Amino acid sequence: MKLQITPIRKVEDALVIWPEPTPDVDIVMDPKTMQMKPGSIKAIYAFDVLGSSGPENVIPTLENFFRMLQPDGELYIIEHDFDYVARAYIGGDLPIDEFNRDFRRGTYLNNHEISALLNKVGFPEKNQKVWYKGIKFPKEHYQVIISGKKPVTK
Repeated sequence: MKLQITPIRKVEDALVIWPEPTPDVDIVMDPKTMQMKPGSIKAIYAFDVLGSSGPENVIPTLENFFRMLQPDGELYIIEHDFDYVARAYIGGDLPIDEFNRDFRRGTYLNNHEISALLNKVGFPEKNQKVWYKGIKFPKEHYQVIISGKKPVTK
């Protein structure tokens, strides 16, 4: 089973989970506290889940995703890249009203921070990959996509 956490279907072969019903949502559930059988999920595509929650929820959410993934399962973190957004704002390419409207986050993340968090919860750096194009969905210019593959333990 594959899950995507976003209100709009972006990955065709994955169930859509979101805390509020929308036309694309298959399961209404809070992604920060969702429970699935441990080791039962093949892939999780988490769109803006970490950035939309407070810093205190980031590690528990990632630990929960790790627990749900089957060995060799993959977690895809798709977030606003704070480095890109900050440079765009400071450089004058991103007006303050657009920043306030479209880029307000509970937690700001960049490539380095996401990689360190993934490593902390069990995805070793050698099992991580940064994506410069979308995988099964288009990548927005302001997004960072990093995947982590859960190690197989014997």
